[in-house]
Amino acid sequence: MDEAKNMALLFFMDHLMQKNGKRTIHDLSCQFGARGFSEEMRNAVGTTQEGLTEFLQAHPSLFTIEGDQVILNGYGDMTAKNNPLLNSATRNRDYEREAVEFFVNKLNKFGPELQIKSLLGHRSQAAPEVRLVSGRHLKEFCEFLQSQVEHFVVEGDRVRLKDMPEPDESSIELDDEGKPLAGVKAKQAAVEYLKNVLEQNEDQPIALDAFYQRFCQRFSHTVRQDVATNPKELLQFLKLNRGLFFIRSNKVSLVKNRPEDGSENGSDEGDNESNNNTMFPLDQNALSRIYFVKALKPAQELVERIWQDVNNQERKVIGLDFKTVTVGVDGEAFLSLAVIATNCQIGVFDLASSDVIIMESGLKELLKSDKVVKVMHDARRVASLLAHKYAVLMRNVFDTQVAHAILQHEKFGKPLHEMRPITFLNLQRVYYPQSIMLSDVTPRKMTQSPNWGVRPISDDFLLTVVEECHCLISALYQTLYNLIPVHLRGLFEDKCLEVLLASPNFPPPFSPSSPFRSSMRRSGAPPSAYSQPASNYHPLGPASAQSAAYSMGPTRKMADASTQTFSTGEIQVLQVYYE
Repeated sequence: MDEAKNMALLFFMDHLMQKNGKRTIHDLSCQFGARGFSEEMRNAVGTTQEGLTEFLQAHPSLFTIEGDQVILNGYGDMTAKNNPLLNSATRNRDYEREAVEFFVNKLNKFGPELQIKSLLGHRSQAAPEVRLVSGRHLKEFCEFLQSQVEHFVVEGDRVRLKDMPEPDESSIELDDEGKPLAGVKAKQAAVEYLKNVLEQNEDQPIALDAFYQRFCQRFSHTVRQDVATNPKELLQFLKLNRGLFFIRSNKVSLVKNRPEDGSENGSDEGDNESNNNTMFPLDQNALSRIYFVKALKPAQELVERIWQDVNNQERKVIGLDFKTVTVGVDGEAFLSLAVIATNCQIGVFDLASSDVIIMESGLKELLKSDKVVKVMHDARRVASLLAHKYAVLMRNVFDTQVAHAILQHEKFGKPLHEMRPITFLNLQRVYYPQSIMLSDVTPRKMTQSPNWGVRPISDDFLLTVVEECHCLISALYQTLYNLIPVHLRGLFEDKCLEVLLASPNFPPPFSPSSPFRSSMRRSGAPPSAYSQPASNYHPLGPASAQSAAYSMGPTRKMADASTQTFSTGEIQVLQVYYE
């Protein structure tokens, strides 16, 4: 009976700690039917609200009852270390050991490596004392895992078992240079091994958990970090090779009747010319073709070389990507980097170092040109930033976000306004998974959001910066272009126009407090483009209309103005400036 009372006390303490330390008697009594509240615990505290009230009043050091409210004493200061029940000398259970065993079992089942927040999500299935002893929040949970050095290894936002299974050193594969497998070579070796496992199983499906165990028995932890560190990541890896592996009901088998041409998306229309074979591969050798500039003069020279590449193309197409940073309490977004890719080179412009780069280097003219197709993913927010902060209105944009929505609309018949946006990583997984297979990106890297405001930029980070733009121009543009049906091309172009329109609620006026300098290096009025009304915004209209809308308007002039009121009569106002 004493054990049941202690369990009930822990249960109610845990419930109150999750509910800001204060709940009603009625709410606590409703927990009698909750999972984890046993019949012995109900009998120990009484099966009615009156019995529960008497039970809580018998522990005044833990609870204070005011009317129908129950308050947990010391809420906010109570942790696993100073909890009077967990630290009681009379207890006959080691709650800390039970918590360790619980999370070890979860890692054995879903790991042996997981994100810490994912492991924290499994804690809801634990007993109240386990939840209390392991900490209430993510920070406390990390401290608990770090304190158990004999069982867990915490690396950044991930945790893994210290004694996880590892293959024999004699069975570890090496590459042609005698070095351990890593990056693309590790992924290719994993695909071959997993395919052989299924072939030896005579094409019988294998459960995903058992499949992952076979994978762990073959490859070391260093290789698994490049491929998959848990069954869920292995599932994502197998989907990247959906031309080989078939997954149904968490069972894996080989795809039967695979196409002879090796296509992996099952669509002949999207396979033709899906790859830009003239584009150079993105690896360490590509650094010689990536140019990073942060001053106006080098930026102007780089834009000239980009124009030369574009003019030499039969179809004038560039990949375009902007990296933004969010600052301030209100989360205002600013452009940090601009990336432009052609078949021959990739230019990275540091907009954070000098905001005049975008206005005076020739970038503005390139973005506004209707002769060059700009391939982007999710251009809406960037187009709004360019219009409001720089008065730069992009034209002729091929938005892969819109292309995906059009294809989903055609396939499922769902209205376009109900489509959920897709991340660029998921776009790669759907339309060109080879780009992930042929890159050194790891599962850990996929779950992290880089800080694009970091300076200086290392070579490895520079490859990360240009990765999206490289994939857009090398594969996704041609793939999505071929997949869009002819009868939906007009709808696609209209939707691409919509994402470029500046919001009428936020026209792009010139503000003296704007952090961006005027692009005109002379004193006087700011560019009249900032003062154009939103109703004149027509990014894809005729070139004459575009030039007229953004030409230097009439000079300022003084004029008299007057108004009439009923009470005071006419009021003369002199020297009012009008644009």
